[in-house]
Amino acid sequence: MLDELDRRLIMLLARDGRRSFASLAEELEVSQSTVRSRLAKLREDDVLQIVALCNALLLGHQVVRLLLRVRNLTPRSVADSLLGIQHINHVALVAGSHDLYLEATCRDQPQLIELMDEIRRQPGVASIQPIIVTSLAKDYTWEGLRGTAGQNAGDPEAE
Repeated sequence: MLDELDRRLIMLLARDGRRSFASLAEELEVSQSTVRSRLAKLREDDVLQIVALCNALLLGHQVVRLLLRVRNLTPRSVADSLLGIQHINHVALVAGSHDLYLEATCRDQPQLIELMDEIRRQPGVASIQPIIVTSLAKDYTWEGLRGTAGQNAGDPEAE
C-alpha cells in the first residue's frame, strides 16, 4: 500500500524522471536517504520503473494494439509465451470478449507482418484482432501521467 509520501514521489518522478535525490528531498521536505530508500523500495516492489519514452509514430514506426483469443491453453500461459517477443511492449490479461491485450511497435509493415506471424505460431493463440494506431490523442504512458489518472495511481481515496 502506498502512503502519501510514495504518491508524491511518484508524481514528481512522473513529471521528470531525471530529478536528483537532492531536488526530490527538498520538495518533499525529507532527507535524501529517505528518497533513496523509498525509491529503491518502489522499484523493488515493481511499483515504479524509470524509463525514457518516445513517440514511435513520430519516428515513422508502426504502432499496433492486438486483441487475442486463446484456445486450449490458459491465457496466462499464452501471455508468458509472448513475453520474449522483441517487438511486444505490453502484455495484459483482460476480461471480456478477448483474453489478452498486446501493444507492439515495429519498424515498418514487413516487420509487423513478421510479428503477427510469430504470434500466430504460439500454441494456444486462436485469433488476433489487430488495431493499427494512426495517431495518439492521449497516452497515459506520456503526457497522460500529468492528468488526474496518473496522479491518483495507488490512491485509495481518489475518485
